[in-house]
Amino acid sequence: MKPLRQTALALLTAFSLLSSPVGATSFSTDQSDLWYIVAESGWGMQLVQRGNVIFATLFVYGQNGTPTWYVATMSSADGLTWTGDLYATTGPWFGTVPFDPANVVATKVGTMTWTAQSVDTGNVSYSVNGVAVSKNVVRQTLIVDDYSGTYLAALHVGTTGCTSPADNLPATDFPILFTITITQSGQSVAITFSAQGMVGLTITGTLSQSGQFGTVLVTYSDSTGELGNASITNLNVQQNSLTGSFTQNSTNRGCQSIGRFAGMRAQP
Repeated sequence: MKPLRQTALALLTAFSLLSSPVGATSFSTDQSDLWYIVAESGWGMQLVQRGNVIFATLFVYGQNGTPTWYVATMSSADGLTWTGDLYATTGPWFGTVPFDPANVVATKVGTMTWTAQSVDTGNVSYSVNGVAVSKNVVRQTLIVDDYSGTYLAALHVGTTGCTSPADNLPATDFPILFTITITQSGQSVAITFSAQGMVGLTITGTLSQSGQFGTVLVTYSDSTGELGNASITNLNVQQNSLTGSFTQNSTNRGCQSIGRFAGMRAQP
């Protein structure tokens, strides 16, 4: 991974006058997903986030074992905790034609709070007519996403703690300078970062999936003799884009690199 740092350092001087700090435009890590407890499969929760608002649907069971759902619209001020009123809804039989929305009744039964603990975990606490429930849940994975493709990427990275100070890199935003190429077979992936035709980093590893996000954890060594551990996390792929975060910890040169990237899928 040292070549990636060297490439970034070389580009830093050329683009220091063109780059400006880029602020976050997203309110938080996207909480949208299916959430559940692995050992309690059969009930669950769906969250849909837009900005600082989350709409939640709980699909659970009533005291007599009948299917029951509750809904809540929750808001947040800090991107970590969302709170709102919880409602039970009733309405016309699904086979009724035409469906009359005037017969849908929403009754407030309590409150609901969602607390994000990490990218992949959280706590849901709610009350229904005085009965309190609190559960730690995880994202539910439907499939392993296919990240294969070539992406033209912007990169933010900073490196500290290197034994050789010349290898350190201040936290810097680089515009569309990097190409990220991913090849994938099942859960085996190879990810290459390159810049202006120079390969800076290639890692291979096993992909794990948590809801809409993927993670690749690897140990690495390169031609310069550097050894360490690397991770690419928060991987999210869409039809036209790829985003993620990464860390690198050199075990023999002391460097720690932390960064994130966003890429536009290149035309085939």
